[in-house]
Amino acid sequence: MRRIGNIVSLPLVLLLFPLILFSLIEDSQAQDFQLEATVSENQVFVGEQFTISVEVAGSSMRNVSLPVLPELEGMRVLSSTPSRSTSISIVNGQTTTTTTYNFSVIARETGEYTIPPISIEIDGEERQTNPIRVEVIEQGRSSQDGSRQRPEIYLEVQVDESNPVPGQQIVASVVLFFRQGIEVTSFQPTAGWRTDGFWKEELQNIRQPQAESVIIDGVRYRSATLMRYALFPNRSGELTLSGFPINVGIRTQASRNDPFGSFFGSSSNQRRVSLESEPVVLNVSPLPEASNATMMNAVGDLRVERSLSKSEVVTGETIELITKVEGVGNIPLVRRPQYSMPDGIELFTPQENSNVERRGLAIRGDKTFTELLAPRAPGTYRIPAERIAVFNPQNRRYRYVDLPAIEFEALPAVNNQFTAADLRTVQLKPVTGLAVWTNSEPAGSVFRSFWFWLLVLIPVAALIAAHQKRKFDLRLHSDRQFARVHYAEQLVQDRFTYARSIVNEDKPKEIYNTLHKAVFGYLTDKLSLPEAGLSDQELLEKVKEHGVNADLMKRLRNILDKCATISYAPSGTREDFRSDIIKTEKLISELKEQL
Repeated sequence: MRRIGNIVSLPLVLLLFPLILFSLIEDSQAQDFQLEATVSENQVFVGEQFTISVEVAGSSMRNVSLPVLPELEGMRVLSSTPSRSTSISIVNGQTTTTTTYNFSVIARETGEYTIPPISIEIDGEERQTNPIRVEVIEQGRSSQDGSRQRPEIYLEVQVDESNPVPGQQIVASVVLFFRQGIEVTSFQPTAGWRTDGFWKEELQNIRQPQAESVIIDGVRYRSATLMRYALFPNRSGELTLSGFPINVGIRTQASRNDPFGSFFGSSSNQRRVSLESEPVVLNVSPLPEASNATMMNAVGDLRVERSLSKSEVVTGETIELITKVEGVGNIPLVRRPQYSMPDGIELFTPQENSNVERRGLAIRGDKTFTELLAPRAPGTYRIPAERIAVFNPQNRRYRYVDLPAIEFEALPAVNNQFTAADLRTVQLKPVTGLAVWTNSEPAGSVFRSFWFWLLVLIPVAALIAAHQKRKFDLRLHSDRQFARVHYAEQLVQDRFTYARSIVNEDKPKEIYNTLHKAVFGYLTDKLSLPEAGLSDQELLEKVKEHGVNADLMKRLRNILDKCATISYAPSGTREDFRSDIIKTEKLISELKEQL
């Protein structure tokens, strides 16, 4: 008997065998990979940089996506896009491709943290790494053997006063510490240093930082001051300076000819590390009460003078009352004094001009307040004496400046009337001959005349316009916020004009500082925000609350970040400067429509 079943199954098996074999190979290839996440250090210091690595190894991977880093607690990711390196090895004829993705991270807060699983897509299928434990410890913490632990290289922000008063200048020095055997070749501050609650001024740059040898906790380090800032707290209470971020280029072997090595050198084998200092907490004490004196928020070694531009003025014209403050102290934060004025004087919008010098370790310069006064009637006007309080942070007491009373004379306005001399020049002659008097009937009522009503309405309209103008001027003088909003557009255009005027002078730092002031000043004026002590991030959040679209917010963030970055490290061509000025002007124009 013939066994038909066996005869039929053999060709079928031969037909299906390649398909089954190919499926098994595909399945084995899909699983032929290794995925692992590691960290360069499981125990790191606050402010120290470390690396999170994701390694994918396999022999037949066709498509691997970039890993997605989850949100990390107590750490800051320097870049959401990892660096990538690939290596190929051949062992016993088998090829293995290994791709490593590295994320640079800075530890910010002490504690024990778990880095969650990191997602990555391999050949269309999502995979996750294992979680990793990392401990962040404070610098200088004692180890088990009782010695103090510090990293090989770290950054500190050192302040010369930890208990200031509002308006007092504090010098904040950014100091780099590194062990023997490490040579620093370059450094580059990065944007993001938040100084909420402080007015910040960069002091004169240190062109060539000098390293000196110091011993810290029994270990020899070298230290160098990279830059300095003048900070002025604008409110009392506990204020915190966030960590200062910086990128540093280093090499691990010093020059053989110099046991200390040169602070700046060149090396073909060097690497860059990102550092961040620990936050600094300051307790700002409130200013004491000043007895029977006018406050200007003046703190420091400052002189105050007051004068009039002239001693006589014609009634209705203006005269300038000038107050000048100069010396060493918080020149940018000094406010205009509120003087007592005699009756009969009309006040107009005051003007402010300041000149600040940043040489050395102190902010010095002058600030001038100019007020326009217009007497309404002839007579003698006397501006009373004033007592100005200036706080001296050295002895923490007020110094009082007595401004004497000043007077000016308002002369009567000249009227265009005939005088007796004018009358003497007129020759009067009698009328001779026949005089005929006639009465003509009017063609119509004068009240129906167009010209009559036009002549009546013109003075009325002029009175209304004058009243509105006077009301507007008084509000500009009395309502500071209204004045800020009113002059915001004029001020931002003045800053754009100045930025364009210095493009050919190759002053990129001053150009981008001016653009930053233009954007920052326009938005704070328009949104009634504080003029000082506001960070870029806080400003962005305030602008976002007013419904500005996402694209405009992104461009606003980019221009603020670029201004901050280039202010530290000027670069670019004149065409770049002109292009950025045009972009900033367009940005302001679009913000004007949405705010």
